[in-house]
Amino acid sequence: MCLNCCAPLLLGSLLWAIIPLEALPSPDEVNSLDARNKITNATAANVTLEETIFKLPSDIDEDELLHEMGLFMLGIMNLQVNPCEDFYEFACGNWKNSQRVPSVGRKDSFLHVIQKEINDLMVGFLKNSTKDSKTAEGKAKLFYSSCLVGGKDFSASLKTLLDNEEEVFSKLNLTGKNDWLVVNFMSPYNIYPLLPMSINYSTYSRQFEIAINLPNSVLESYRNSSQTEEFLKSFGDLASEFNTMLEFERNLTSKTQRLNKTERVTLEEFLELHQGDVIDWPQLFNEAFGENTQPEWYVNNRIANFTNLEKFLRKSPIDTLRNYVKWRTLLKFYNIWDMEVQNDDKREQICRQHTESYFTYALLPWFIDNLYDAERREDSLKVAQSVLDAFLNITDRYPWLDEDTKSHISSKLQAMDIMVGYRDDMRHRDLTDQIYSDVNMTTDWFNNLMILEANHARLRLHSVHRTVLPPLLSPFSVNAYYADYINTAFVTMGISQMPLYHNRLPASLKFGGLGMLIGHELAHSLDSNNYNMNYEGKNYEWQSASQRHFFERIRCLENQYNKFIYRGIQTNGSLTMPDNIADNAGARLAHHSYRHCYGHLEGERKPLPGVNFTNNELFFIKMAQTWCTGRDDSYKVHHIRSDAHAYAEFRVLGPLRNMPEFSETFKCRLGTQMNPLKKCVVW
Repeated sequence: MCLNCCAPLLLGSLLWAIIPLEALPSPDEVNSLDARNKITNATAANVTLEETIFKLPSDIDEDELLHEMGLFMLGIMNLQVNPCEDFYEFACGNWKNSQRVPSVGRKDSFLHVIQKEINDLMVGFLKNSTKDSKTAEGKAKLFYSSCLVGGKDFSASLKTLLDNEEEVFSKLNLTGKNDWLVVNFMSPYNIYPLLPMSINYSTYSRQFEIAINLPNSVLESYRNSSQTEEFLKSFGDLASEFNTMLEFERNLTSKTQRLNKTERVTLEEFLELHQGDVIDWPQLFNEAFGENTQPEWYVNNRIANFTNLEKFLRKSPIDTLRNYVKWRTLLKFYNIWDMEVQNDDKREQICRQHTESYFTYALLPWFIDNLYDAERREDSLKVAQSVLDAFLNITDRYPWLDEDTKSHISSKLQAMDIMVGYRDDMRHRDLTDQIYSDVNMTTDWFNNLMILEANHARLRLHSVHRTVLPPLLSPFSVNAYYADYINTAFVTMGISQMPLYHNRLPASLKFGGLGMLIGHELAHSLDSNNYNMNYEGKNYEWQSASQRHFFERIRCLENQYNKFIYRGIQTNGSLTMPDNIADNAGARLAHHSYRHCYGHLEGERKPLPGVNFTNNELFFIKMAQTWCTGRDDSYKVHHIRSDAHAYAEFRVLGPLRNMPEFSETFKCRLGTQMNPLKKCVVW
């Protein structure tokens, strides 16, 4: 199959927010007996955990792939349920009991099970020991192995940190003038707590910029913790300093006030504007960056006046300033160490998380070779491009949008970037080896941690004014993301895995699963938060008539989701609105892309051996099964009360109730639960 760009779509059904009676399918009889008849020769063979579809190899034979996919999809369905009454229960009702689902995943969600499988594969790779400590992969494995066995005794780690701090302090050039500036930058781990400075990515300039921040209360949070006593025990004799440092921090944080509006100017302008300050700014920037500063760098200052702060720091004893910087450094590493110790039973996964974080690029070639080859990446990109083309066609055909607004929307969608998987050069091991050439690992986990944190801080200081996009998602995560400030959708390698996606699956399953999720992210570009941002991430005003129609459609959707209630807990249609828009539009975009490119040719074919569902039906089943979950009631109630996403089953019921194409496919009579009279369509 070829996912070529599709010609303009005939999307008349999308022009209605309220669907008239005559546009709906005839009320042919459909019930759960018809659904049960969809099974022909599929068997309910016993399956062991090792044989589940989540563990199938990427290079599986196509016939076996389709056979296993059919068994899996049928195995998690509840065919006793009428699909026109509750399609979520019909598609996912046997998730908790299915032998086709790993036992540990039956109380979890479909996407989380995929993530767990990827995590386990990564652990298996990292545990495969190597004597090679010079390549990026070898360094990652050495760090992982050191993490597994090291760090359990914090006293040893504490001594290492204190010895390192003593060495650094002994080399400081303290002259008696502005020594607090020198001490502020003594930590090699990006910790500057006396006058905090950070290097942050600016969504406005799309570059890294300098930020000057107010001192903040860090030690206070430990004093108020229920585990304060245990925390202090970890520091031995050093704990006697805690109250003194806490009092110092309280004084420190009282010496500044926040500006009403952040002052954003170039470094050259900042030095000119603040040349009368009591702080020696040229020395401060020299301590931070050496002689590498550039006048065009941007500085974001959030402090209204520096006089009281400078006076307090100038009069404070150097030992006190040093000790506070030391404590802030210790706390940074204590948090990492504590995560290890408190979760010792999960140490393999905690160490995997750390390794993925520090060695992301080092692990890419292995992941690409084994789980995301060029063919899969190319196919995923074609799915994404096809869905984006559908979005362009849909918005161009809406009569309620004026021409000027259509033009803005078209420009935004045409300018959108879709980043799928990885950059081409990142699959080459010689490049990843070069990236980590300055990092040398040992068998000492805490020493490795110090090396990596210092390296990260050094790289961050060298990133000022560089147009480098920071990692928004781990490439190994089962997720996707739309970044409004750069008008870019990110599709990870992790999300393009079985059983959500395989490049040899029928188009109906590709678009019903991966295509729907990609459509969801693309639709965020025009959700209730981002609809009035142009392709540069800047605001533009819609004409009043178009904006009025837009919000009328949103209110229709909000009222619809407010009616989703579980155990007396009402879904918050306002809180969940951006993702409700994306869920509805994502399903619709994926379906129209699939139907236009393939539905007319393949829609009535039955591609899965022994499964008597057509491609047109499988699209919607796959879409629903992407949200299958076995979470318990307490989780469900908590989610409905607090999460920005509607609960899983409502993410199925909401979009499908608004799609006449679904009712037509499953022959749902008007007035059934899945085919209500009133339908809400935003995009």
